[in-house]
Amino acid sequence: MNEIRRMQSPGTSLLIIFCGLILFTSCDKNRIYEKNVTIDKYIWDSKVKPVFTVDIADTSVLYNLYINVRHAEIYPFQNIWLIVSTKFPDGTTASRRIEVMLADEEGKWFGEGLGDIWDYRSLIQENAFFDKPGTYTFSLEQNMRVDPLPGVMSIGMRIENTGIYRTNEQENNSREKAHPQGNR
Repeated sequence: MNEIRRMQSPGTSLLIIFCGLILFTSCDKNRIYEKNVTIDKYIWDSKVKPVFTVDIADTSVLYNLYINVRHAEIYPFQNIWLIVSTKFPDGTTASRRIEVMLADEEGKWFGEGLGDIWDYRSLIQENAFFDKPGTYTFSLEQNMRVDPLPGVMSIGMRIENTGIYRTNEQENNSREKAHPQGNR
């Protein structure tokens, strides 16, 4: 039996790797920031307030803000209440309490599950804008009645550029300013 062997040149291997990298990174081209913080022993004490710092250069476009939650099947609630605090480039701060639903009325978890681990990304503000270029700092505090809160494995934040430019009306309407409002 004749065996045909195909020789691959190092250039072919590099081309395959390069194409793979382009494909992988192009799938997430709208993401300008994403960070997830692991919760120690999967028990979130309200004194632990993960911080997310992002530099915003482009204030002409709209952004979508998300909260990422990884939790275990044993998480005892269908939602999580968070206090989201924002520090703006000029040093001013604002805080808002938001609810992120993690399951429907029947208890079916949202997101993607693998075994007893669930990952869910919740849109908390759509088409938000940043007024000034600079460094924005967000912090997340769990605000549930149970403290510490069991079953939360990690919490994170993601910001995506929508590719939509702000209108004059949005520039005059501070209600849509990038400060998370939660999902309803």
